[in-house]
Amino acid sequence: MLAIRQHLDGLVRADLLIDAALRAVAEKVDAPSLLELAGLTRREEPEAQELFRAIVRELDLQVPGPAEGRWELVRWWCRSIVEGVLPPEVGGRLIWSEGWNELGFPASLQPIVGATSEWDDWTPDWDVERKDFERQIVREAEELLKGAWPPPEAMGSS
Repeated sequence: MLAIRQHLDGLVRADLLIDAALRAVAEKVDAPSLLELAGLTRREEPEAQELFRAIVRELDLQVPGPAEGRWELVRWWCRSIVEGVLPPEVGGRLIWSEGWNELGFPASLQPIVGATSEWDDWTPDWDVERKDFERQIVREAEELLKGAWPPPEAMGSS
């Protein structure tokens, strides 16, 4: 996911790259630049981006194109929401800004975006609990994950 993120956005925070390298070393992943990235100090963080690019090349990771990469990020965020790793409103905002907007507003993401918007706009005088919108975001993420991936309209979006 970090390779996709870096490919799409150019940069990923150095601390995230170093943390991923540390976890990969612990998992016995073998790439010449991996130990170097895992051992960077805060002063050496500017080197993290290029080291990570080298690791992607060394591991021959196939990073999907922009649309496919965005859809993979959306799927990752949906899974993270459903698994409880990512708060629904946070995941919903990521899907909204980094998925729905960037992919040309696909209809399949509209329910998550709508529930997230309602969560953001909620006030205590509404006759519905804010938690209801959180549950709706989780339900919509579950439904999205049950279908074909990427969703059928993905071929026509972006």
